[in-house]
Amino acid sequence: MGSMLGKGGCGSVYAAMRKSDGQQPGSALSLEVALMQIISRPPSCCYVLGLLEWFEEAEQFILVLERPYPCMDLFNFIEELGGRVDKCLARTIMIQVVLAVRHCCVRGVLHRDIKAENLLVQPDNLWVKLIDFGFGDLLRESSYRDYSGTEEYCPPEWVLSGVNQGRHATIWSLGVLLYGLVCGRLPFNKEADISAGRLRFKKGLTKGVGGDVLLLCTKCEELISWCLQRDPTKRPVLEQILLHDWMAEGEVTQGEG
Repeated sequence: MGSMLGKGGCGSVYAAMRKSDGQQPGSALSLEVALMQIISRPPSCCYVLGLLEWFEEAEQFILVLERPYPCMDLFNFIEELGGRVDKCLARTIMIQVVLAVRHCCVRGVLHRDIKAENLLVQPDNLWVKLIDFGFGDLLRESSYRDYSGTEEYCPPEWVLSGVNQGRHATIWSLGVLLYGLVCGRLPFNKEADISAGRLRFKKGLTKGVGGDVLLLCTKCEELISWCLQRDPTKRPVLEQILLHDWMAEGEVTQGEG
């Protein structure tokens, strides 16, 4: 056993060397196993895909995961609905996603790649599960000096200064996700757009992010704009999102864990 590499709310990760051959485990996939073990411990969360078992082979790890059936990823689900969803369905999805993210943060895990492709939906009951912790890390309060997620979900602080804080970056990605659900496209496609931070909603509604409100927007658009504040300290925390007027109008039927 070597030095501690990181510590989360419910566990620690150490450097180690296998005595039989001197190999040092520590690949991205082994970290993914550790993160999934942390979030899958009882009491688990029904909005996060659970790890049932895992095996280590000479050149790979095998993860045995629960399999919701039938299911598809959220991106394909939205495509089948014409590329966007109504705000009621978007609310149902977002409540579950935020509860999943809250569970991860409580366990000291940072997903780092929240997007439609990393969410499973069961079409028959609209239950949602967060998947794929391959870019994940242990959650820490200090800044990260790398960005491992999808470029279109990258927060402006990373573009502008090369650092980001895990909780703040997570809220930004939730805002990008919600925008994509209701608008049928992502708000920003290039780093210059992310840096400028100009949101354009349907029917020509425009709002300045981090600046003065140009036009009064709906509750949903208000929440999106709050999550996509250029100043990371002005973004809401997860509990504020759950208590927001627009989110409070909906409910889910599956419970939190």
